[in-house]
Amino acid sequence: MGLGGSVTLASWTDSDFATGSFGASVFVTESNATNPYNALGTWSTNDVSPGATLVFNAAAMSPGTVFFAPFAVRTKATSVEGEVVLGVPVVTSSGTGTADLGAALRYRVVRSATCDASSFTGTPDFVVGSDGVKPLTVGQAADVVNPLAAATATLPGAATQFCFEVSLPAGANNALQGQTASATWQFTATSSS
Repeated sequence: MGLGGSVTLASWTDSDFATGSFGASVFVTESNATNPYNALGTWSTNDVSPGATLVFNAAAMSPGTVFFAPFAVRTKATSVEGEVVLGVPVVTSSGTGTADLGAALRYRVVRSATCDASSFTGTPDFVVGSDGVKPLTVGQAADVVNPLAAATATLPGAATQFCFEVSLPAGANNALQGQTASATWQFTATSSS
């Protein structure tokens, strides 16, 4: 047997593979300003300004009057949970200076399953105005969290319901008579799920 010959050893081999599949979650909201207390009511994706029309019925405000309007946001079917933040409204007014109705109006917002004066009594979940009415230059308080429930594969999530209260303070300037104003609030929903 010769020395210096090469020896080749046979070996067995085997492989294992693993494949992961990935998909992004869905986060989509819709809102209702006409009948948010009815889950079967008219819900729409109002993601372009001016969005849904809040029903205040406040076309003829006088000093000391208060008006209310409901609004609700929910996740659409298959959506993950999140939260929604109420921003500072964009106000337009037909007047200026002391006759600026938009600057004279005050508001508060609570999370509530009803929307009337009783929604602001007791210990409501304030979004805006926990320490009193605010001008239309103020948005949601920094420490407020408005949760949005996750939806199921076939049903939307439970609605987060808001109640807006808008008032013209007693003693408002007489020059406000006949003026008009509008306010557009943006609800920004986010999810980290």
